[in-house]
Amino acid sequence: RAWSLLLISGIVMGAYLARLFQGNKRDRSDQYKVDDTKAAKQAKVEDKPVEEEKPVEAPKKPAEAPQKPVEDASAQAQDTAAKAPPKKKRPDPKDYMFSKLKGQTCIKVPGTINGQMFIIEDCEDCDIYVCDHLAQVQIDYCKGCRIFVGPTESSIFIRNCEDCKCIFACQQYRSRECKNCDTLLFASTAPVVEESVNMRFGCFRFFYADLARQFTASNLSVFDNKWSEIYDFTPKDGNWSFLPFDVKSTDLLKPLSSLGSFVSEEEDKAHSDVEVVPLTAGNRKQDYASMARAFVLIMPSAVEEGGAILAKMEGKQVLMQTKQMKLDARKAKELMLKSGEPAKLNELVNKPCVGVEVASADAPGDIAEVLQEEKHAGKVYVSGSSEAASYEVTLFFDQWRDFAGASLH
Repeated sequence: RAWSLLLISGIVMGAYLARLFQGNKRDRSDQYKVDDTKAAKQAKVEDKPVEEEKPVEAPKKPAEAPQKPVEDASAQAQDTAAKAPPKKKRPDPKDYMFSKLKGQTCIKVPGTINGQMFIIEDCEDCDIYVCDHLAQVQIDYCKGCRIFVGPTESSIFIRNCEDCKCIFACQQYRSRECKNCDTLLFASTAPVVEESVNMRFGCFRFFYADLARQFTASNLSVFDNKWSEIYDFTPKDGNWSFLPFDVKSTDLLKPLSSLGSFVSEEEDKAHSDVEVVPLTAGNRKQDYASMARAFVLIMPSAVEEGGAILAKMEGKQVLMQTKQMKLDARKAKELMLKSGEPAKLNELVNKPCVGVEVASADAPGDIAEVLQEEKHAGKVYVSGSSEAASYEVTLFFDQWRDFAGASLH
């Protein structure tokens, strides 16, 4: 029996080994089996003739423009520099002030300030002339000086000054803690004094060739001068008063021609100091209470020659006050109500005109005679009677009163 079992075991083991050997042989044959499809494709690739590589050409450089001579480049730079706008020079603050001077004559000629701010401070016994248009001026702690300041678009502030003689033109005048100062003034708003003593005022008087143009540059109408309408913040007797009506510019300041300046002696003699700004009596009305009144209206077409028209009345009549304004249709109709000249209405509406209150011994008849030529030419209107004059003066200067001053624009 033992031999039988051994034999059977051998047969089983032999069958198992045979099967195992055949599986290993099949796996090895699959391992080395070649994919016919892949091989075929590879063969086609290998059989395809190889193209020769073409040499890569270097990129062509663009043709260079012929170089310009060095002289041309330099000339081009010079031409560009000539066309470029000039660089503005930075203002030096020292050019816009007079400070800590004593016994000197200082003059700024037209074109040196050009609408900038200016400062005058701590000067004593100096002759100071700022003959240009300015933005604003501050004058502090000056003593015994004679000062002219040209048309100033905004304010002139004078503070802590004493014993000074001044001629100013500005939109607003203000003084504080000053004493014993005389001023010939143009101000398009009511001048203000505060904590000041013995301040005396008169109407602006001065002349040089550029003065009228500077008034225009400062947006000031020469006909809108409220120099006499003083407002005192600290009212008390002796704070302020009026200068005599006949005080001239040379009574306060030395003539420019005498200082070797830009004005010649011949020019000074050829022109009057009331040639630019009309000389008005202002609120000094009690001095002329006995004189009759007339109302003169300079029509819009003649405003530019208004100064020459008013000059014809110089010495014969007294100009009390002047004002420039625009009238709407309602105001124009109201003003001409007593004129008997309705045809003038269309010319007046929304255009600048100048109203003038005039005092004379035989107004308005003598004034109409003096301005007869202008009246016939349609340049002026003169009130036809004392009743009409009273109505027109009250309407134009009192009822239509403005506090801010007229503007040219």
